[in-house]
Amino acid sequence: MLVRMFTGSPAFFGSRVVGLHVPLVVSLALICLSIVVLIPIYASRGKFHIPGYVGVAFLSFAIGLLLGRMAGARAVTGTIAGLFLSIVFFLLIATALGSILALFFYSHPPEI
Repeated sequence: MLVRMFTGSPAFFGSRVVGLHVPLVVSLALICLSIVVLIPIYASRGKFHIPGYVGVAFLSFAIGLLLGRMAGARAVTGTIAGLFLSIVFFLLIATALGSILALFFYSHPPEI
C-alpha cells in the first residue's frame, strides 16, 4: 500500500519544476561540483591563506542560509527571483564546502 502510494504520485517520477528544469539542475550540479573541487586545488597551490578560507566559508555559509530562507518565502517561491535566489544559495553553499575542504589541502606558498 505504501509503495503504491508513492510510485503513483507525480512527485515520485519528477515534479513539475524538476521536469521542466532538468538542464538547469544538471548544469547547477556540475558548477557546484567544480567549485567544490577547484577551491581545494587552488589551496594546495597556496593561492590564498587559511584565515581567508575560514572567512570565506563563514561568510558564504551565512549569506547562503539567509538567501535560502528568502527563496523559501511564500511570496518568492515559484518566481524568477526565487529561482535566482535558489541558484545563488547553491553556489554559496558549494563555496562554503569548498573553503572548508581547502583547509585540509592547504600548503604554504613557496618562499622566493
